Amino acid sequence: MSSLKIIIIACAARGILIETSAQWIQIPSSPAGFFRNIVNVNDTLYASHSNTGIYISSDGTTSWQQINSGLNNTESRQVSEVIKFNSDLYAATVDGIYKSTNGGAEWIKKSDGITIGPGALKEFCESIFEFEGVLFTGAFNGIYRSENGAESWTVTNVSSTHVLAKNFTNHNGILFAARESINTPNGYKSSDNGLTWEVLTGMNFPSISFLSEFPNLWMGTIHGIWLSTDNGNNWEQRSEGLSTDPYNTSIIRVNGKLVTSLHFGGSGIFISEDEGLSWEDFGQGLPFLSNIEKLIVYEDKIIAATSSGLWQRDTSGVISALEEQTNLPQEFKLFQNFPNPFNSTTKIKFTLTQSLSLGERVSEGRVRAMLKVYDILGREVATLVNEEMPAGSYEIEFDAAELTSGIYFYRLMTDNFSETRKMLVVK
Repeated sequence: MSSLKIIIIACAARGILIETSAQWIQIPSSPAGFFRNIVNVNDTLYASHSNTGIYISSDGTTSWQQINSGLNNTESRQVSEVIKFNSDLYAATVDGIYKSTNGGAEWIKKSDGITIGPGALKEFCESIFEFEGVLFTGAFNGIYRSENGAESWTVTNVSSTHVLAKNFTNHNGILFAARESINTPNGYKSSDNGLTWEVLTGMNFPSISFLSEFPNLWMGTIHGIWLSTDNGNNWEQRSEGLSTDPYNTSIIRVNGKLVTSLHFGGSGIFISEDEGLSWEDFGQGLPFLSNIEKLIVYEDKIIAATSSGLWQRDTSGVISALEEQTNLPQEFKLFQNFPNPFNSTTKIKFTLTQSLSLGERVSEGRVRAMLKVYDILGREVATLVNEEMPAGSYEIEFDAAELTSGIYFYRLMTDNFSETRKMLVVK
């Protein structure tokens, strides 16, 4: 079956427009199982698995290798997060903090000073974070800091049970740490470089994630997205359109839009073009996933660490329709594909205008369009478009890898327009 990608160049309706064929797909090389996190370090990806340790990809997700030497027990291979600092790697695990000085070829436990709290069997380090040369981790029984590359750790004033602070974030020189728990406090912040921490106020829900875009600080909670413009003192909810009971695990900015992931029963991925005032589903192609833990942008992809492996979607999947009405096409038109002749892929451009449909009623401002490919005998070999679309200009990337060499025709049809052009596949 041939594949395609539709790029919206300009269209009539304002708001978020989704590529007709754009959707999430599982990365073909993705290891199986539950991933807690993924991070890009100098074009090398490190993925933290909840059971099988640490995976690394140095070839753009084409392949993955485990780097678990030294992670010698079950708990050490339950990894929450990996960071790189001063050429060394650090991993937060259920068995404490581990460090590698040789790119992950060997890991050594570095948890001196991190104690096992009452009711726990291990350190349960939920995070690892660096700020101005100091390392921080949220363990089961407190927030710890290290000034000597994890050789020793000192507990801060946050010392209790079920602390598990995570997603440390620097916002305007103030450090924030999330605490996803049924118990209070709902999070922490520090104004003295992490020496001491105070309870996060102005919020009644446990925090999960942060995105700092000064002066805006976005926070994902167990009850949706919240925004603060005063360094976390006051919060305004921005959750309209999210699924029921949203636990927002990650917030990123993609092509000017906000994208967030959810976990637990309301898991999914959503996107907002209006700074969180409204959200729309952005999970096309995803199966039901109990957890979606982390989103990152890598090259031209969004990558999601989930409870069922690693998934990706093109960053071009959503394009804002900012063109004014007067700049929209004034006629239906089908352009010659380019390149032509072509070996495997070619691009087809066409425009749709807002003239009224003569057939089946369609939504206001939209056009029912079909774009199909036929062989020289008139047999249909591919359907590229068959749906209602906003008036505008479009470009399709058509992959004919499975077609044999020869002459083919592509035809654009609407209720009151039809045009056919010829293209040549040469292999």
